[in-house]
Amino acid sequence: MECFGSIQEAVRRVRLRLRADTFDGLVWLVNITPSIAGFDITRKRIAKPFWILHLSLLTYVYGVGSFVYQAKHAEVASDFIKSFVNVSILVLTANNSYWWLMQRDLLQKVLRKAKESDNCTINAGLCVDKHKRLLYLIKCILISFYGFNLGNEFTTYLPKRADLNESTFSMTPCVGIEPLTTSPKREICIALVSIQELTIVIVVLNFQTTMVLLIAHTSAMYLLLSDEIITLNTLLTDPSKYDLVKERLADILYRHALTLDITSDLRALYNMPMGINFGSNAVCICFFFFLSLEEYLNFMPIMTYCFFVFFLYCFLGQRLTNAAEVFSCAVYSCGWEMMNMKEQRAIFTMLVQSQKEVDLLAADLIPVNMRTFASTCQAIYKFTTVVKL
Repeated sequence: MECFGSIQEAVRRVRLRLRADTFDGLVWLVNITPSIAGFDITRKRIAKPFWILHLSLLTYVYGVGSFVYQAKHAEVASDFIKSFVNVSILVLTANNSYWWLMQRDLLQKVLRKAKESDNCTINAGLCVDKHKRLLYLIKCILISFYGFNLGNEFTTYLPKRADLNESTFSMTPCVGIEPLTTSPKREICIALVSIQELTIVIVVLNFQTTMVLLIAHTSAMYLLLSDEIITLNTLLTDPSKYDLVKERLADILYRHALTLDITSDLRALYNMPMGINFGSNAVCICFFFFLSLEEYLNFMPIMTYCFFVFFLYCFLGQRLTNAAEVFSCAVYSCGWEMMNMKEQRAIFTMLVQSQKEVDLLAADLIPVNMRTFASTCQAIYKFTTVVKL
């Protein structure tokens, strides 16, 4: 009975966490799997066994498997194309693994600043309902992203990987354990491949959900600041409320500086991983167009994932840029002309800062926005059309 009661209590706590539209609840949501695997995003220390297992299997299954296949078994162009898709997955996973191990201090710094910004918004008490709606929207995006990719992995992709058919994915599974038609070698290989795919999902999927949380939350802070600074217009019509105007303005100035600081940290945190992920996703999408229909269907889960993640990166970057532009317009329309000189100087400083373009860059070169998404898709289409002709 005590065990049953503990389970009920745990389920109740999970339900409360899921229902709460708070920043802490969102961090808990994206931290469920990392905390179980041993690399909790709120702590500095990590569990070495998971990473030893993950990186060892990644090198063995994808690294050695792809090399042996290309060296001994690849014959036609489609074999090499499918094999290079595996190499792209290897690069993507290694990049995200390196990020988890080497960027933890900066990640935790950004989380602390985002938490402080969120607390300041709550304490201001002006846009409580909109704040909850925006956090609820972020929660829906995170749950949908988790659900879509996990369903894609466990219902379609993993079962085909576990078939150990070398020709399906153009990779030699479990080099050195052959022949895989006998027991227990086949079962051992299935276990190794399945564990490897599971660790890849944990590393890659949680890298992306953490990124979604931080970028979407920063965009939400810009939108809330926009609504709050516009309220100064109404207050300025009543001279007796000027002290309240100065108090709110000081709070908005601090939170805007904090949000700019977070944006700068996000650039440092994600510029290189985004650049590598952009490249690997674009290469994968290009390669898929050269496959036959049957081969294309086998790789459909990877194709869907690459396209979805590529779109999500660009959508989030565009949303951040748009939110910053909305705030810039709100600063100009806040009624600064009715303020005293001291407050006008503060507004001018904030206006100058807000008019600087806020965007994320992949590899410090490529703007992450919907224009990049459209132009890249157009370039991929043109390239594959010309080559096929």
